[in-house]
Amino acid sequence: MRKVLLLVLAGFVGIVGLMQIAPVAPTGPEFGDVDATDPEGAVASPSVWYCPWVEAGDVVDTSLLISSEVTIDVDMTLLDPIANTDPTEFSFNLFGPGGTRIDVGNVVRRGESPTVVEVSDGPAAVASLQRADALVAGDRCTVSVPKVWYLTGGSTKTGTFTEIRLFNPFADNAEVSITAYSEFNLDLVPEFDDIDVAGRSWTTIDMEPFLPFRDELAFTIESSTGLVIPALIRSDERGEAMWPGTAPSQTWDFPVVAAGGLEPFLAVMSAGGDGITVTVDVVTETGTVFGAREITIDASAPALIPLADIAAPPFGVRVRASGPIAASSFAVVPTGGEGGEGGEGGEGEITTTTSDESSTTTVATEQEFMRGLAGTVGAPSTSSKWIVPLDTLLESETTLWVMNNTDGPAMVSLLPLAETELPAIEVTVESGTVVGVPVDVGVGTFGFTVTADRSVSVAWDISGPRGVAIVAGIAIL
Repeated sequence: MRKVLLLVLAGFVGIVGLMQIAPVAPTGPEFGDVDATDPEGAVASPSVWYCPWVEAGDVVDTSLLISSEVTIDVDMTLLDPIANTDPTEFSFNLFGPGGTRIDVGNVVRRGESPTVVEVSDGPAAVASLQRADALVAGDRCTVSVPKVWYLTGGSTKTGTFTEIRLFNPFADNAEVSITAYSEFNLDLVPEFDDIDVAGRSWTTIDMEPFLPFRDELAFTIESSTGLVIPALIRSDERGEAMWPGTAPSQTWDFPVVAAGGLEPFLAVMSAGGDGITVTVDVVTETGTVFGAREITIDASAPALIPLADIAAPPFGVRVRASGPIAASSFAVVPTGGEGGEGGEGGEGEITTTTSDESSTTTVATEQEFMRGLAGTVGAPSTSSKWIVPLDTLLESETTLWVMNNTDGPAMVSLLPLAETELPAIEVTVESGTVVGVPVDVGVGTFGFTVTADRSVSVAWDISGPRGVAIVAGIAIL
């Protein structure tokens, strides 16, 4: 279903001393219009998609997932981490409606390689998914580029690491300032002022040397010159997750927050001053718990909202705020999993009772090491049509989630975007519920078009022995 047309190299120059970057290209593709206002960061119109977290090396591979309702030409530009080294350009046709997966390692294998994907028509959309023997992580790529970005859900508490990647896919250099917020309120870091990011390059900043032992971290990223696309990468010994920045909104929908047995949280941050009330509705397969959580936040500090004690998974959430906020969700291996269900194992006691006496013996117990760390951004608005690039992996489960917060049932049609023609799946999502649709492994499905007679929200997750990833869907507005 896809045909490779060309493989072209172009020149890049430039270096940023603080971090590893790719060189600047004197020529390159004409990147499309820049949408500087859309808070969603993704719309399925003909455009250019920016994917900061692409990597193909000796351990990690990345799949670029492209879905389209129409036949399109696709041009990919994969940047190089070595200065004065040309990027790789790769082009092909995708016949629509259809979807495809491009394994980056089959195109070029050189470690980190943030990618620009330009599509000639639409609706079409792009996501990326990293994978390794002990890793699965990714999210949708980004198409809109606001001047100010918000990123929530970071942490540098013991055993947890957070990085910020600043991807500049444009020809002009960018000058960027990062403002950090934690439980200690505004966290000023002089090194975060006026960071230079050369054109057609990227910069990755480890937060631990600058902001150690922070339980909660959130960031605003503002460009004084040029534009960047940021991403947050959170990791611990159990896994890794990455999600893009957003603009603020007063509503956020997360159709799935708990997957693979992980413990979910919401990370929120005020973008409109002090005293903003944040209300969380939990949407399950059987109904909605309205106002399950309600907190008030100020502009100077982010907040974490635990969700695991409200309902049994699977469930999604709707976030409503009295003013603009940024929000993301993430899920980690439960703390109680250590030595228990999903933990690493430990010692247990066995009590033996006879007619004469009772004795206690300490024995070693074995528990499966539970992998996983997942996170994603929400949808600031609902839509009656979505496009969802996705992937399946052997020994893992992929599920597409549809959440309906309207006052009536939604009749939903899910058309597989695959390498062969597959019939649509018809489901009914009752008012105030969420429905999960399993995706078959091994049939070449790399996305869905989701159409409903009401406005809904859509996301998907993948979970298995490699780990867990939750990925936002893309609205067709």
